[in-house]
Amino acid sequence: MNTKPTNNHIAKATVWKWALAIVMGLSAFIFWRYGYPSMMAYQEQYQLFLFDCHYLVERLALPGGTAAYVAEFLTQFYNTPVFGALVISLLLVTSQQLSWLLMRNNAYKTEDLSAYLLSFLPSLLIWRIMGDESLMLAYIVAFIIVQAAMIFAPKTRNALLIYILPAIPITYWIAGPMVGMLALYTGIRLIKTCNRKIEGFSLAAFSLVYTTLIVAASSYFLPYPTVRFFLGLFYYRSIEVPTHIMCLSPMLLLILTGVTIPLANKLCKTVAVAVVTVVASSLGSAIDSQKYALMDYDCLVRQQRWADIVAKAEQKTPDLPMSVCATNLALAMTGKLGDRCFDFYQHGTEGLLPEFERNFNTILVTGDAYFMLGLVNTGQRYAFEAMESIPNYNKSGRVFKRLAETNLINGQYKAAEKYLKALQKTIFYKKWADRRMEMIRNPKLIDSHPMYSYLRKVRLTDDFLFSDKETDKLCGQLVMHNKENLVAIQYLLMFPLLNKDLNTFMQYYTYVKSISKYSSQACEDAVALAYAQQGKLPQAQMERYKSSPVWRYFLK
Repeated sequence: MNTKPTNNHIAKATVWKWALAIVMGLSAFIFWRYGYPSMMAYQEQYQLFLFDCHYLVERLALPGGTAAYVAEFLTQFYNTPVFGALVISLLLVTSQQLSWLLMRNNAYKTEDLSAYLLSFLPSLLIWRIMGDESLMLAYIVAFIIVQAAMIFAPKTRNALLIYILPAIPITYWIAGPMVGMLALYTGIRLIKTCNRKIEGFSLAAFSLVYTTLIVAASSYFLPYPTVRFFLGLFYYRSIEVPTHIMCLSPMLLLILTGVTIPLANKLCKTVAVAVVTVVASSLGSAIDSQKYALMDYDCLVRQQRWADIVAKAEQKTPDLPMSVCATNLALAMTGKLGDRCFDFYQHGTEGLLPEFERNFNTILVTGDAYFMLGLVNTGQRYAFEAMESIPNYNKSGRVFKRLAETNLINGQYKAAEKYLKALQKTIFYKKWADRRMEMIRNPKLIDSHPMYSYLRKVRLTDDFLFSDKETDKLCGQLVMHNKENLVAIQYLLMFPLLNKDLNTFMQYYTYVKSISKYSSQACEDAVALAYAQQGKLPQAQMERYKSSPVWRYFLK
């Protein structure tokens, strides 16, 4: 009599459980694909996964390197937002399912749907901390690997002791210091399986000490600070790891497994479900909107989507040097810098070409601006500096592409070939690299390429040092070298205007008018202002110009 209802109850619970897992997976996919695709592009551009034996051995030779290798393999799919979002959603669902297996193995019944909701909490917390742009995918992969190791842990004391001896060092080398979660899990199980609590605590202490000694011992054989082995070599891009945040999911999982605190009563479950709801509703707030806006501009510049950059700036005026630089570059590339420059907030000349700073987050956009101006060598230097300043010393697919391009344009084919051969060992850059290798074999293809042939004509061929304070003179050299360099003409005229230097502007404008037909609304308004200051502009016309953005900029 009771069997059939029980089976129906289990069947209904199973349907609900799979439905909830699918809902979370779809939500994660939509969140990353449509909400924050530039975050994925940001992560992908600061690594270069190679199908190469040397690259594989280099990763496997370090603790946690296997997890890092798998994570970097998956991260390369961020190059395409659909694939990237799919990877993230599958990882989160996998972690949630493993959490439920652990909970079911310890303290909860298969049909307990309210407890099943709690299994989402570790995955949701991981989802939330992924809002930190420095958190690497290796953290999530390592978390899943250790979850799997916890599932295979036996339940009896003797079997646990036999399991610990090989499992902890192997898991440590595969997943890194996340193995501490396995040590705690097995230690608590030893306490529960021993009849005498003193013996249980002694064995648990042995598990923790054994793990600590293994981690510490590895630091004597590898050239990294000891603290890095305890925090993880591959979990975080920066050396400064926010351990208080990164430990939340492992500790929570240990609680939810029921090994430490079985959440059996309804009050605990109700509170925990409320926490799940709160965490789920706060996922978007975990991402710094200002940082993400910069990532968005960086991604659009990388893809040369100039119209989209301008449209984004129209929705919300950029207010940081990097975003202003990207907006001005987009306006210049579409020939509208002189007409629309003052429609947006400006950081003075910093908004055109920001001063050099060794910061991998901002230097790439500035380097792209120099590259598009025709300062190919400067663009190359900025790209190289950006890659060398990446905190975890990774190479960059985006930078390798730029370095290959600059060397192609300069005719340094051997140097270009070095970068292209590396890119040929990737999935998403291989076709691009193959086409550029064909250009090396047939240089006429470079001359027929719309961007490369143009940059070959407008680039300055001589190397020289220049001051960030005299970048306008550099633009002047570009204009004198090639009078068709419209981007350089626009920058040349905007520099004195943004610096509120009408006298210099009039000198530059007079020269530009002698060699080109270029004109813009900002230039006309600035000329009118110069005449007005000299008392040569009729009063009737002055009223018309008072609403001009240029006049407001100069007179505020």
